[in-house]
Amino acid sequence: SVMGVSLALTGVMQAPVAQAAEQTSPAVAVIAARGSDQNEQLDPTTYSPGSRWVSNGYEERTIRAFLQYAESRHPSLLRDVPVVALDAETYPAELPLPALAREGEEIAAPEMARRVLDLLRERSAHVIAHEAANGFLDSYRAGVANALGYIDDWEAATGCAPGYVLVGYSQGAAVLTAQEAALAERGQLVGSLYLGNPLLREGDVSVIGAPARGGGLMSSIEGNAASDSDRLNYCNADDFSCDLTSSAASDALAGGGGVHTRYFRDDPTDHDEQVADTFAGWITGYTSRP
Repeated sequence: SVMGVSLALTGVMQAPVAQAAEQTSPAVAVIAARGSDQNEQLDPTTYSPGSRWVSNGYEERTIRAFLQYAESRHPSLLRDVPVVALDAETYPAELPLPALAREGEEIAAPEMARRVLDLLRERSAHVIAHEAANGFLDSYRAGVANALGYIDDWEAATGCAPGYVLVGYSQGAAVLTAQEAALAERGQLVGSLYLGNPLLREGDVSVIGAPARGGGLMSSIEGNAASDSDRLNYCNADDFSCDLTSSAASDALAGGGGVHTRYFRDDPTDHDEQVADTFAGWITGYTSRP
């Protein structure tokens, strides 16, 4: 029958495609999880000239800036490294807080006080906090529950099963930490790089940056991290997410998120260089294995 011929042809067509995928599968891929409320700058991106891999854009601005910086510092690093970012269905990245300031907007204290009062006339602080906490937890739980299935679906679609470098920012760092143990058990965890990680605990030896105390917003939560994997936590001083101090909180309110929003967005620092070089070392060290 025509249908039988069609099915036979489909089978013939699929076999070489699967073989080609096996031959060209990358050794390493980046799994990226964006920060809270980063749901606007979803630009699909090719990170290295001549690369056949294009991201879906859900790595968003902070992780995109980091990856572009790492590639510029180590040309061709990401040429055969797909960036697989958790999409909105897998992980909503929500933190439903009313915006008192735009990102990067500097506001004087009297103006900030006026905005807070205006907001509280409309809704009580209790209601705002309750909505924010519930929205954040729902988003976080969804990401934790769905991320591994999303990775499995990508593997099924591409026929590839590479090692993974996890790159998470803010809420995304917490979501990816929960995937470490399962990926390590599968022998696929290359390393974990977290920016502004709210799970960070005081005294964590993986910290780079200059936090005053290095304790994060969610430091009391167990993240199911793999104990012996390569890990780097980049936390700048007064980042309210990973270095929760009173000055960090006021800085974040007055400046649209404060230093938490500035990772790899300004002129490169020594810490930026160190983080990018460590990340590059994980990739090249893994791809050059016999």
